[in-house]
Amino acid sequence: MAEIKVDTVKMRECGNDIMQISNEIGSELDNLFERLTNMPTKTFEWTGSAAQAFATRAKYEKIQYVELKNSLYQYGKYLVEQANRLDSRIIKLKDV
Repeated sequence: MAEIKVDTVKMRECGNDIMQISNEIGSELDNLFERLTNMPTKTFEWTGSAAQAFATRAKYEKIQYVELKNSLYQYGKYLVEQANRLDSRIIKLKDV
């Protein structure tokens, strides 16, 4: 009989860690891009047409970082879901 070893507790823990960290990254990204886009209009740290162009570009570039954060979150969620499915399947197999 084949034996497969899987640590679902560790999978679930890693998945939850990834989801938590991706949420923290999301907050940091929001803060960063808010600061960058507010430079020419609210904080006046940098003004002028170049500053406005930079802020506009930063606003559009944020999208790719948010997509990365979302992908990381989905990966963590997938790990948790698969750990739960494996636990469920293992319980069913033990009952047979």
